[in-house]
Amino acid sequence: MTATAHRPLARSLDPLPGESLSGFILRLAYRLDITPHRVATLCGLECRSDGVPQDQLRGLSPDVAQRLATAAQLTVPETHALTLEAIARAYSPLAKLRAGGDRTRSKSNIDWAVNPVSRYCPDCLKGDASPIQDAFGGAWQLRWHLPVVFACTKHQCLLEHTCPHCAQPLSGRVARRYVLFQSPHVSGLHPAQCRSQALGVARRHHGPATPCAARLDTPRTPTAALSAEDLARTLRLQERLDHRLAPDTPNKEYSGDGQDTYFSDLVLTAKLITLSWPLGASLLPSSPLMDLVDQCAAPPSHSSEALQAQRSAPHRAACSAALLLAAATALGDRDLASLRERVEPLARAVYRRSTSTGNKLFRKSDASAVLLRATAPRVYGVQKRPALRTTPCLYGYRVEEIPPLLLRDWYETHLRPLTQQFTEITGRFERHLRWAGSLRLAELVTGQGWRACAPALGIPERSAMRTMNVLGQQMTDAGLWPVFESAIDDVALLLHNQDRRVDYSNRRRLTSNWRLSHGQWMRICADISGLEVRGASGDPCVGEAIIWSWANEASYLHSPTVTQRRSMCQVPDRITDEIGSIIRRQRPSFVALSRRLKLYADRLGQACDRGALHADMPTTADALLNSAYQCVPIR
Repeated sequence: MTATAHRPLARSLDPLPGESLSGFILRLAYRLDITPHRVATLCGLECRSDGVPQDQLRGLSPDVAQRLATAAQLTVPETHALTLEAIARAYSPLAKLRAGGDRTRSKSNIDWAVNPVSRYCPDCLKGDASPIQDAFGGAWQLRWHLPVVFACTKHQCLLEHTCPHCAQPLSGRVARRYVLFQSPHVSGLHPAQCRSQALGVARRHHGPATPCAARLDTPRTPTAALSAEDLARTLRLQERLDHRLAPDTPNKEYSGDGQDTYFSDLVLTAKLITLSWPLGASLLPSSPLMDLVDQCAAPPSHSSEALQAQRSAPHRAACSAALLLAAATALGDRDLASLRERVEPLARAVYRRSTSTGNKLFRKSDASAVLLRATAPRVYGVQKRPALRTTPCLYGYRVEEIPPLLLRDWYETHLRPLTQQFTEITGRFERHLRWAGSLRLAELVTGQGWRACAPALGIPERSAMRTMNVLGQQMTDAGLWPVFESAIDDVALLLHNQDRRVDYSNRRRLTSNWRLSHGQWMRICADISGLEVRGASGDPCVGEAIIWSWANEASYLHSPTVTQRRSMCQVPDRITDEIGSIIRRQRPSFVALSRRLKLYADRLGQACDRGALHADMPTTADALLNSAYQCVPIR
């Protein structure tokens, strides 16, 4: 760097509100009547012979900022304000890019972090009629370099990105690098003149390029790309995005690294829409808006070029407006249940077209936890991306207080409406759905998968896996996982708010050796017409399994009696068939028997809860009930 880089320039300018570094250099060069490249060199910016690297627009090192401040007679904060540093605090994709590392190598990340080619508003470039802006033009706004800025809300129009005369972008790449402006060695051009090389004019080998020089601040014919109604929709969206881009906007949702997650969610959703298009067409309210997205969402293709184009931000402002409107509609208020209904099909379509593309899209994603949950593919009720599993929620209940089989009342209130989607619901399906509800309650407070949660609930792992297989495909095809999880969230809140909760783990421990004697079984069946033979010669293990299951709110298939017979290679089908008959059939004798069994089950559970039952006490039903209740008669 030469010594002149540290000297103040003879004349300078005050930066305009929101002005970009490139715009300031262009205005200063026009005032000094020298080339922009010379101004950048005198101001201490990094310069190459073929241009001024654009990455300085994202931020300046302390040394460069100080040199620029000295040369341009600015304060150091004013020099930093010419870059995107402040906006990066609100716009997370840009913050991610500025963090450096190998993440900056992805072109889709760069395109969604910053527009290499600046958009512009012709009316803004004309200035505000003040003497200084009449002489040197209005500000090239920093926000025009953001992919999420596609309109000027002040002048109620979409931004432009090409010259009206030569139809070329206003900046570009030189030797594989993006530069702040084209034709850096050409002087005398107004900041609002096009610096792209004139069409049909070959550049001299060692001389400056011949710029187009057309004025960009001339009145334009109103675009017919959007109707008045659609333009109003996009302008309202731009107003909301502008509000979020303010660093001090309240009520933001932050990730673990302190970044607002909304724009990360918006960008990820926009990529999902283009990669799954036309699946997300219903998110847009009009055909012209759908046509605009169609222009940036190429037909499904597995070529790397097509996939890269679909992941990158559109250059045309109208296409960006339509795509971001669809993405914002898909996000909505980011409520998990409704969000999954809108975005999970998009993610599923992306994975169906290209698994590697889907994996790359979500790998190290900065999106919010709720969007990652909503898009995580679920196979048989388990997320395929375990790293994105729900972190444990701060509910007040413990895993030990979750009934192994979701309580009947909870099922009827919260899960029964879900089953209306199916033409036929078998007892087996209902049982697995109740198991799934309890497993999901455990998942919410542990963050573990269903298979890992099962043993703590007294459910064998194989049963949890079978539940996934029974429910998985049917629930996925019907799109009912969001409804299911929303329903269980309500149950979790209900359990959380209970003043007194049952320790089902303690009940299972205390009743593990509990048995029903033959005499007790005869007493239960006594005086019930039609059960004389069953009481005299029937198997008490039938009543034992039922009482155990009702006392523990578990399945009789997991009762110690049935489990023991299964471990001894004895087929328990006869017992389970009898249990099913007593529970499900509405014969008067079975109804009366079930009422008595339920009373015993209630007393047995209460004895466990009150500490009146101990694991080392006598194990027959008579002794347990005599100890706890003085053998109260059953009627």
